[in-house]
Amino acid sequence: MLTYVFKRLLALLPTVAVPMVLLFVLLRLTPGDPAAVILGENATSSEIAELRGELGLDAPLWQQFLDWLGRMARFDFGESVFLHAPVGELVLSAALVTGQLAVFSMLIALLIGPALGAVAGSTRSRALDRTMVVGSAVGVAMPTFWLAILLVMVFGVTLQWLPVAGYTPFTTDPVQYVRYMALPCLALGALEAATLFRYSRNGVLDAKHQPFVATARAQGLSERTITRRYVFPVALAPLVTVVGLSLASMLGGAVVTENVFSLPGLGKLLLTAVERRDYPLIEGCIFFIAVVFVLINLAVDVVAASLDPRIRLEDKD
Repeated sequence: MLTYVFKRLLALLPTVAVPMVLLFVLLRLTPGDPAAVILGENATSSEIAELRGELGLDAPLWQQFLDWLGRMARFDFGESVFLHAPVGELVLSAALVTGQLAVFSMLIALLIGPALGAVAGSTRSRALDRTMVVGSAVGVAMPTFWLAILLVMVFGVTLQWLPVAGYTPFTTDPVQYVRYMALPCLALGALEAATLFRYSRNGVLDAKHQPFVATARAQGLSERTITRRYVFPVALAPLVTVVGLSLASMLGGAVVTENVFSLPGLGKLLLTAVERRDYPLIEGCIFFIAVVFVLINLAVDVVAASLDPRIRLEDKD
């Protein structure tokens, strides 16, 4: 298993390195002068030139790249140009909010999606099954921002049950924390539940046609016992991979939700950094997202290999 983990880790390293190099090149090739954006329209040419020197933007591109490689090797992302704070502290603080949003949204999705998928796959009612399938198709196709705005209009504006924007840390006020996180988590979780529904339903339908189900029926077991003891475990096992990948995508793709609800998360921080051309902060955010994505993928691969030894055998081949 250790050999398998090491090989998977080596295979995933380019997933971090390649996006970071591409990010460096694209940021430097993007039209516009970051120093002029930072100083504003009233800045003089001498002030812009001075700031370019401080940021190292007046050096040749190859020298900037070598300096950047040295900083990346030391995990030194420097200080945010606009916020005047260490990039590492800003990213970790924002990632904590995004992590909570992703985890709670995934819990909502896990409570709804697999359960409804299992019901749809095992029910004999075609009307119920088709209704659920249509509902999941709508959920998969629905844009996140549309559902978020709809929830704001219903629960925030019309009913006035929940606040529509803002954030309060749990340690400050647990009740307000739950109120502020309810709508963002519901918006992300409901849409992710539609995806988990489709996987779990298809898994149940496939498992019901496996030979072991016919053997269990021949032994006289009831349909309920067969479904609970044999079909559900086999059908829901592949969800481990889906949940892991979905959680990773949530960490990097919560930009829309965080901006709709004004959550101080990683997505909102990254969007602000892009708008202000804050190179160190952009690089720090992308690096964190890439590393988390790689680690979650590694964890998913390890869990899948532990559950199914055939995966390790295929990797050796």
